[in-house]
Amino acid sequence: MNSLPQEAIKELLIAMDSYRAIAEILINKLIAETDQPEKEKIKEGHYYEIENADLFNGGNTLSEGWSFDVHGEHCFFENNATGQRLEVSLGNKENTANLDPYFFYQFLKTTESLQFLADYFKNPFSDMLNFFEILEEENVLLNVYGNEFRKV
Repeated sequence: MNSLPQEAIKELLIAMDSYRAIAEILINKLIAETDQPEKEKIKEGHYYEIENADLFNGGNTLSEGWSFDVHGEHCFFENNATGQRLEVSLGNKENTANLDPYFFYQFLKTTESLQFLADYFKNPFSDMLNFFEILEEENVLLNVYGNEFRKV
């Protein structure tokens, strides 16, 4: 990864906010449109209870063409029309804002308006992790655990 221009850093920070906003929309969509066995606990913020439950619409995707796959501590979302991808951390409500370096790179790469930002990262995981660690040193990001970060 080469040194990032200040404008690119600003755009990446805005992209992090966009990621969080879309993640929250998708989690709420998943909760509302599927038959979650522990819906009351989930509504209280216990997102670790989210499962690959049946859709109320009887189909294979959430509204607006979003497919999903709950696995472990994450839920993978992909828009079937645009190809946009988000891998969202579960656990509790604030965990949806967590950013994994590689998954954030994938979000950039699959979001048409943000693809130019992915070009700054030649080695998707290691370069993005390095960028996150620099932002952590500057008190912009917090290392939550492992390789997951969140904006302060």
